Amino acid sequence: MLVLSIIAAASIGLFLVVFWLAGIMQVAREAITIARGAAATVRAPDLDDLAREQAVQAAALRLLTLSAILILRSLLALAAAFVPIALCDWIGLSPMTATLDFMERWDVIAVATVAICAGYWASLRLWPR
Repeated sequence: MLVLSIIAAASIGLFLVVFWLAGIMQVAREAITIARGAAATVRAPDLDDLAREQAVQAAALRLLTLSAILILRSLLALAAAFVPIALCDWIGLSPMTATLDFMERWDVIAVATVAICAGYWASLRLWPR
């Protein structure tokens, strides 16, 4: 059980590190900003229909690009999370199925979620944005 806990913690930790290093939150924030700007452009009374259309099309293309970036970076984070699991399976420390079964338990998910939320809350207190 201890080995499975360590592997799960390594997997989740690596996922969070790659998620942070990949800048996924920054890209998501940019996408939200662009979407809000496009919505404001559609409602702008001082623009004619052609100007609105051009602005919305430009925003749509940028959002499409950002969506692809988010997908690729998220897949990178997921692949990184799989590395400790596959490595421990490969060296014979713990079978992959046992590790994944352990990580799918509701109590493990609950503890990991509470720990991640507490860590995020603590990071906001230490480094306000």
